[in-house]
Amino acid sequence: MNAVISQTRFLHGRENAPYPSWEQTVPIAPPWRAPVALSDEQRVLSRLERDAFLSFDRLTSYRLPLEFQFLMLACQWKHDTLFESSPWRMATHPAYQRIIGMGRRAVPLILQQLDREADFWFEALVAITGDQPVPPEHAGNMEAMRQDWLRWGRDHGYDC
Repeated sequence: MNAVISQTRFLHGRENAPYPSWEQTVPIAPPWRAPVALSDEQRVLSRLERDAFLSFDRLTSYRLPLEFQFLMLACQWKHDTLFESSPWRMATHPAYQRIIGMGRRAVPLILQQLDREADFWFEALVAITGDQPVPPEHAGNMEAMRQDWLRWGRDHGYDC
């Protein structure tokens, strides 16, 4: 939703000087506000963002800053790669790389996300852990790969 600004500009509520001959188009709503109609993918992302802020309220969690940073990076990665079909581009996204850079501390958080929904966390888990619990016959089957990684997590003492 955009609005066209007239050719006069205002400074502190008073007319200051005319704009150049072109008209400036600016958004009415700030970019961080949700649009009126959300697609299913945007609803999922909005839910993840909400979960990130709700988890930030748990003041007794010793992993609070890490959880918050992980969830914000995961939301950014999901938002930016929502319509991406290339696994290579998804895995080389800066937010995804920063999650990998968190190291082993991110493994329980990734497994929690994977427990909630099947997503492209497999490359990050392989890069961080150095393990590959997915047999070749499960390659390409997201649900089977998800179950293999969750089984791996339970076998290694993670709560997932």
